[in-house]
Parts: sequence; structure tokens; C-alpha cells
Amino acid sequence: MGAAARVPLPAPVGRAAVLAYARMFDVNLHDVDPLELEEGFSSFNEFFTRRLRPGARSIDRGAQTVVSPCDGLLREAVPIERDTEVVAKGHAFSVGELVADPELAETFVGGLAATIYLHPRDYHRVHCPCDALAQRVTLVPGRLLPVTEASAARDPRLFAVNERMIHVLETGFGTMAVVMVAAFGVGHMSCSYQRFKPHPRELQVHEPPSPVRLRKGDELGIFHLGSTVIVLVGPGLAAAEPGAPTPVLLGQPVLRETSRGQGTT
Repeated sequence: MGAAARVPLPAPVGRAAVLAYARMFDVNLHDVDPLELEEGFSSFNEFFTRRLRPGARSIDRGAQTVVSPCDGLLREAVPIERDTEVVAKGHAFSVGELVADPELAETFVGGLAATIYLHPRDYHRVHCPCDALAQRVTLVPGRLLPVTEASAARDPRLFAVNERMIHVLETGFGTMAVVMVAAFGVGHMSCSYQRFKPHPRELQVHEPPSPVRLRKGDELGIFHLGSTVIVLVGPGLAAAEPGAPTPVLLGQPVLRETSRGQGTT
């Protein structure tokens, strides 16, 4: 599927494919960078990884907020309990498995895991949820199972066994991880602030020579088809809006600091 998405397409075929896909999945083409639309897309992958037009999203700059790193459906923001477990819909899976690092997982105990599902219609670039220093990125090989609601209900460890890219960030809220989870048929993800060649079968840990400074809203990575994003945080944050699932857009607050009191903006 990934190889097919990268096949070069003649301009008329590419335009027809994009329009057909947009109609099928109700893609909002008004959000697409007009220059990209005008020039066309040389492959389906180029369309799937399209950029947003300037001003299409508003990034909440509040110092006490963690924003959605992507467009999608916020399925839930659930507690991370003892023994580094995320409890979701009555099931539990190990955060140590999810981030491939039990020691890192311990820093999130008492915090939250916010899970955002990206629909095929959505913008598929992932951004930094707050000002941060990117310490490392880990690529974990794994399976490519579907990440639908039904699939997650059948296998609560789904997110911990699929292929994933883990961005480890140091932030004003403490250590944070943004986990990009690959989906059915396609395991191609790329990092936007470090260049390296992924290996399909080996766990890889990449650390920049010095931490990379990122502002809230800067790009972290790209899904080349897929999937799901999980934001892991330690204690001191709560869901910005009660209730889930909830549609969210890149830059919209999903978590809010609790230690500074209420009424701050």
C-alpha cells in the first residue's frame, strides 16, 4: 500500500484521484495549501501528506495548555496508573511496552494518556503540543493492525504492538512523549527535525547532538498513511474539556495545567 501511494501519477490522473478521495472521505480542500493545490500532487502520498494553507489552524499559545498535535478524534484522556499501565475502556496496557522504555514510562505514572485517532480525511502531519526540547526519537518495529475503535476494543494492547515512532520531549510540564502509531498496511512515518534512515526490523534510538528546541505547533513528524497519536504526560495536567470522544483540530487545547489554579488564560 505504501509503495502504491508513492507511485508517480500523470497530472490528470493525480487530479482525478485526489478529487475522488476528497469526495469519498469529505476532505476539506479549503484547508490545503493553495500552492500545492495549484501545482498538483505527483503521487497519492504527496496528497496524503499535504500541508495546510497559512492560517488554517490557530495554535493556542497559553503557557498552561497542551494542545492537540494533530487533527482527529480525541478518543479519551485516561489515567496512567501504578506499574505504568494505561487504563482505557476497562482494559490496561503497559506504557513501558508502548514507549519501549520502562524507565521512561515510570515518569508518566499519575499522569494522563490522550489518544487521538486520525481519520483518512484528516491532515496527517503531527506537531509539538507545547514548547519543548526534543531529546530523542525512537522507532519501534511492530505489526500494522487496523486502529479502529472495534480493533482497539478487541485488543487493548493494540497500540503497544503496532509499529510506532516515539518523540521524547522535555517541557515546562516535565517529560512528555508523543507516540505516532502506524496502522494497517503502512508503517512509513518520518521525523521532521532529524534525518535518518528507518530500519523495518530493528529498534532505533536517535539522539540529536544537542536537544532540538521546538515551539508549540512546530512539526514533529509525518504519517505516510495512518493512524493514531498518543500524548503521554506526568501528573499536574487535566483534560481541557470533559467528555470524549471529541473532534479536535491541531492547536486546540486538550490538556490544561492544574497547579496554577483556575481562571488563568
